[in-house]
Amino acid sequence: MALKKILVPVDFSDCSVAALKAAINIARSFDAKILALHVIHDPADAPGFYASQKAGKKVFRNMEDSATQMMEEFAGKRLRKYEKHECYVRPGIPATQILQFAQKQKVDMIAMGTHGRGGLDRLMLGSVADRVIRSSDCPVLIVRDGQKAAKDQDGGDAAQDD
Repeated sequence: MALKKILVPVDFSDCSVAALKAAINIARSFDAKILALHVIHDPADAPGFYASQKAGKKVFRNMEDSATQMMEEFAGKRLRKYEKHECYVRPGIPATQILQFAQKQKVDMIAMGTHGRGGLDRLMLGSVADRVIRSSDCPVLIVRDGQKAAKDQDGGDAAQDD
């Protein structure tokens, strides 16, 4: 199986960093392109104040500007040594956008981190990761934050490798 494109959904957390590191290691082996995607949860999808037309548009514009700047900083720091990458910021519901983007871009794999938060049915995975795994047409690599995993195993702090 040849990997040409690897999608890495990014929420700027340590989990995203861990997934990106894993994706870069795999991408180097296959000379694949990394597509980093951040999805802004559109406030129009939320109830209450943020759903109002005027407030929602202004809040969303600020969120979009902030997310774009954060993605540029994230990529500048995390992807500067791997030139075959592209970064995207999209609005919408995260799992839906990740799946649609993966299909549209014809990615060969999705590498994503997980926070592991949620109810009993999501004991090991987050809800976004769970939905992506269940609905993706391509393989999904789930990466748990190495710092958190090491801390959970030995009860202490893991060494920082950034």
